[in-house]
Amino acid sequence: MRKKLQDKMFEISYIVELLISVIVGISVLIMVVILVINMFDLNQYSSGADSLVKILDDAIILAIGAELIKMLCKHTPETIIEVLAFALARQLIVGHEAPLENLVTVVAIAVLFAIRRFLLNRHDMVETPDGLVEIDDKTDNFDEDAINMEKEILHM
Repeated sequence: MRKKLQDKMFEISYIVELLISVIVGISVLIMVVILVINMFDLNQYSSGADSLVKILDDAIILAIGAELIKMLCKHTPETIIEVLAFALARQLIVGHEAPLENLVTVVAIAVLFAIRRFLLNRHDMVETPDGLVEIDDKTDNFDEDAINMEKEILHM
């Protein structure tokens, strides 16, 4: 009984995550249209560099939204690291922080890339409605050409 209840709750939470990703996706699409419309509004460019910062800020937020959708749909450590990297890049590019804060942000991005390169492997677990599934080179979750190319690069 308890196992059935846990399985049902997991299915419900998975469906809720998918609904949230659909809502975020619709919001991102609407904001893309608004961003394109705003880019052609010539009155907006009277403020000079501030308008470029505003457009960059909006574009990076949309990219973070797209990465968030991927993270909600595909439960892998790689997608989480990508979302964090985009968020940190946004802070670095758009934020006007002190040099020390910029240095900390750059170090954090470097740490994320190091984690992705050295700590994540093809044998990570992915959460699915059927339970935890181990991802390895034999599953269809990875593009075979990309895997072969990565192996060739590593053996050079």
